[in-house]
Amino acid sequence: MTLATLDFKTEFAVDMTCQNCVKAVSGALRDVPGVERYDIDLEGKRVTITGKTPPSQLLTALKSTNRQVIVRGTSSASLNAPIQAAVSILESPLPLPTSMASTSNPILAGVENPLSAATTSNRELPGMNEEEHSQKVFGICRFVQIAPKTVLMDLTVRLPPPARVGLGTATDKAKYNVYVSSTGNLVDPPSTTGKPFVKLGQIEPDQEGYGDMFKEVDGELWEWIGRGCLVEAATQTSAPPPQNSSAPTSTIGRIFAGVVARSAGAWGNDKTVCACSGRTMWEEGRDMEKKF
Repeated sequence: MTLATLDFKTEFAVDMTCQNCVKAVSGALRDVPGVERYDIDLEGKRVTITGKTPPSQLLTALKSTNRQVIVRGTSSASLNAPIQAAVSILESPLPLPTSMASTSNPILAGVENPLSAATTSNRELPGMNEEEHSQKVFGICRFVQIAPKTVLMDLTVRLPPPARVGLGTATDKAKYNVYVSSTGNLVDPPSTTGKPFVKLGQIEPDQEGYGDMFKEVDGELWEWIGRGCLVEAATQTSAPPPQNSSAPTSTIGRIFAGVVARSAGAWGNDKTVCACSGRTMWEEGRDMEKKF
């Protein structure tokens, strides 16, 4: 597991009801590499973790207790660093046929008989419920300013298999460039977005389409807010399919993007009731879980 060089704080809401819950959460975090300290507030249903561990790994550890977990905020552990955090939900800028999609949700994957389906994976994206969004969700990237000129990024993706989008055969892997775009329409980068504003690196998902990246990047997060976070296939597409083929001939399935949107820092989000629906965050979370 890759760790950060500087400590940062991540705050979670965890649906705890008793001391047994506290013991379960403590046990799940005790041996996680990079965790320096964790504070458990039973009454406030809050867990605050300080250390160098990727938030996605912390979320996985907390969810192993079989309790509902929600990320509330992330910020630097240093008082000298600005409190800035952001998140980007990666979707396909163009509608993606369900025959191409790799998703843990059999309904969204277009599977007629979910119980017998062998083409879907039961692994979820950390902290992401794809039914919250009108389109399929293919990844999530969290950003936090851990030093005045250093941004920590935590990216997890689940992309379509390369063969389904014209990037190779069933045994091939595809590489994807990850960057924050300059500006413009995300449908056909880089011609519509200009050159990358910040290059974040490259990932090579496994054959199920899962990939991740946890690294520190030089920059100031405030300059990235409102721009696009893009995951774009670096591998060249295979030979064009015949005219009567339904295989993709454009950027569909090769580009995944989301707006870099400002999010709460640790201790910066006390909201427990949705102003729109009047329901608590736990009620909304349980309603989402019933849809799987």
